[in-house]
Amino acid sequence: MKVVLLIALVAVCYAAKSEDLVKSLPEIGATSFKIYSGYLPIPDSNGKQIHYVFTESQNDPKSDPVVLWLNGGPGCSSMDGLFYENGPYVFPEGSAKLRENEYAWNKLANMLYFEAPAGVGYSILGNPSNNSTDDNITAINNKDALLAWFSYFPEYNSSDFYISGESYGGIYVPTLAYRVHLHNQYNPDQKVNLKGFLVGNGVADWNVDVMSARPDFYWSHTIYSYDTRDIWEEYNCTGLTYEDHPKCNEAHNTMDKLMEDVNLYDIYRDCVHQNSFGSKAKYTNWLGGNLKVSIPCVDDYGLTDYMNREDVREAFHISNSITYDWEVCTNLNYTIDYKLGSYYTYPILVNAGYRILIYSGDTDAAVPINGSKKWIKKLVDAQNMSITNPWREWNLDNDYQVAGFTINYEKDFSFTSIRGTGHMSIQWKRPEGYKMFKYFLAGKKL
Repeated sequence: MKVVLLIALVAVCYAAKSEDLVKSLPEIGATSFKIYSGYLPIPDSNGKQIHYVFTESQNDPKSDPVVLWLNGGPGCSSMDGLFYENGPYVFPEGSAKLRENEYAWNKLANMLYFEAPAGVGYSILGNPSNNSTDDNITAINNKDALLAWFSYFPEYNSSDFYISGESYGGIYVPTLAYRVHLHNQYNPDQKVNLKGFLVGNGVADWNVDVMSARPDFYWSHTIYSYDTRDIWEEYNCTGLTYEDHPKCNEAHNTMDKLMEDVNLYDIYRDCVHQNSFGSKAKYTNWLGGNLKVSIPCVDDYGLTDYMNREDVREAFHISNSITYDWEVCTNLNYTIDYKLGSYYTYPILVNAGYRILIYSGDTDAAVPINGSKKWIKKLVDAQNMSITNPWREWNLDNDYQVAGFTINYEKDFSFTSIRGTGHMSIQWKRPEGYKMFKYFLAGKKL
């Protein structure tokens, strides 16, 4: 009987996988590597289904690792990562035409992308009550989607597996790693071969990240004046409690006003304004307001137009139940755990032996690098992690220009900066991001 059930299960998984094969990618055609797109059901979730895209390695799918990529938000689609950052075909900035990405991460790994949580992009929300979600639910759902994916692609069950992401992915990635870690402990016969994770420009500790880090970042980059700084310091203002004091609130409003026409995601990059691409480009504040719009100052017109094409929907096997337009970010009733963030997972994960890389573009004002350095220092001190390779510059191969700075600690924990770029660092500095990723997978130091 068990043999019959096993054969039936294998047949179901094979059928699901075959149906998800993308036979031709619009604008590109047939590819030399396989691409899959489909849905991963979340059990006992009132109808949630996660839309995934999987691009096989262009090198050796059987021996190369599997790497999951998660964009942030919360509520923003990982199609942004696929088609702007590290996928095999990307939209150049200011263009609506796909081109081959010389630095695609699937030249080194099998790349998997989730549109998560449910309700984001082309993922299916199910019952309307699912619109209310949080960090913990998202981590559990992503873990369940991952297990479903491995059941569809059992040939990768023994492959090394890594999780990657950026921005609010700084919450998604380590909390998913933690959930996979727990799953492996309680299900030794169904282990996911998790080896580690990497996070770019990611949130971890709200006490030092994002709003807490921005006033100091703005000050160090001459965004506001001495007068405003004097008020900020005199009243011991902080990025989390500034509203509690009128003077702090006034100083913070001054900072916000001065940042209105500055690109939050890279203070030295031009801001893409609403009229640059017509009425489709709308903007809002990061982590505030209605998110069913484009990301402020950032070009996503090409991707939005592409994902809403009928031939793309058909190629990606998008459910007929989805009748609304695809948007890069979706407004969910999302509860952010400001108390825990994802910092609580790190002591467990570093001591479990996973390889961990935190990287950051150093001109990002959305999740400033100074916040990342603070929580990393706290973690290193708390865990008594000695430095194994001191703070130093790193370079691209055959290039004497400084690509950034890096440091390595005990327990396979590293921090790397990418110089002169912002939030989407691996998009805006593709060669640097590719080398960093290559060395990370190989366990090499930059």
